[in-house]
Amino acid sequence: MDSSRESHDPEVISIHGAREHNLKNLSLTIPRNQFVVITGVSGSGKSTLAFDLLFAEGQRRFLDSMNTYARQFVEQLARPDVDLIEGLPPTVSIEQRAARGGGKSTVATVTEVYHFLRLLFARLGAQHCPDCERPVEAQTRDQLARRLQAELKPRGDLLLLAPVVRNRKGYHTEVAEWAARHGYAEIRADRKIYSTGRPLRLDRFKEHDVEIVVGLLSRHRRRALPARATAQQLIDETLKLGRGTLFALDNSQTLSIHSTERACPKCGRSFQPLDPKLFSYNSAQGWCPACRGFGELFYLPEVERGARADAIEESWFDWQEGEREICPACHGARLNPIARAVRLNLGRPGRNPAPTIDDFSRLSVETAGDVFAKIRFTGRAAIIARDILPEIRERLKFLRAVGLGYLQL
Repeated sequence: MDSSRESHDPEVISIHGAREHNLKNLSLTIPRNQFVVITGVSGSGKSTLAFDLLFAEGQRRFLDSMNTYARQFVEQLARPDVDLIEGLPPTVSIEQRAARGGGKSTVATVTEVYHFLRLLFARLGAQHCPDCERPVEAQTRDQLARRLQAELKPRGDLLLLAPVVRNRKGYHTEVAEWAARHGYAEIRADRKIYSTGRPLRLDRFKEHDVEIVVGLLSRHRRRALPARATAQQLIDETLKLGRGTLFALDNSQTLSIHSTERACPKCGRSFQPLDPKLFSYNSAQGWCPACRGFGELFYLPEVERGARADAIEESWFDWQEGEREICPACHGARLNPIARAVRLNLGRPGRNPAPTIDDFSRLSVETAGDVFAKIRFTGRAAIIARDILPEIRERLKFLRAVGLGYLQL
């Protein structure tokens, strides 16, 4: 359908004499401001028309409008083999691909809204005990020591560990070297004990947890240097190295956390400092242990999955579409109880209870946009949230602008 070259209709894109790839001197008009579908058999030139002709020429014209300095940072697209294209605006191309977001992907994660929401909760969230629902408080070293002493009877001897590296990539060779210089014979890295007398070199590109082994707390004996003569001194030393947090490991390999900064005033349970990974579906630190962050239960063979565990889980998740059931442990929230017990104080005492992060995840884009437009912090919290809130608001604003306000985060 060749249109006249003498007067161009502003409501259409006109193509004259396209000879790119399989197109044989094709001329046609395409209406603007409409949803247009190109169909045809394989090899007929559909992709050539959409990508190599319309997209390439639209992008080329856009880049031509930029200055020379800016153009040097952008890949220059070749001019397509065509006589003339009229009425073509700058274009955007979404690559053809079969891949999509995995079973753990959500509207909030794909748009990065959730990334900034995790950061907001990690920096300003208030930890509550998931068992007692009480806000955690600081406790004295004496209180912590009494709790450890009480645990000796049911648990047996406790190996005291000072956490120094949490979920960080790197070799961490310097940690073992420092420990050796200061008289510590062992460290624990990723649940394995290593001697500080030998060089430590972990996988540089994987996240690791490293603790210094300080000593053994026992009812009958101590594995400690003479300087660490009492249980309280051993505990104090561990807390100092762990910056207010220590781990107690028993012979059954059960690990308990003890903190002077974050402990439940009712049951005495302690918690680690908040970290964005605590709110991640893709991290063992944050996901619900029952569904491993999928929010649904599905059959998964009990076999060793090795390094490809994530890919294998995604495959089985896809294969069992229609046969999955909502996880009864997290009710689809995907996160573990500790993460779900963290609440964000919005400065509205007496009006509404502080929400947890899964409350935000259940909101629609439109409702979330209204909520975040009204959120205001004061004092130090306002300084922390200053760069986070605009990122969340802009992404929600964009989703609403393109008509996706009805989607649940």
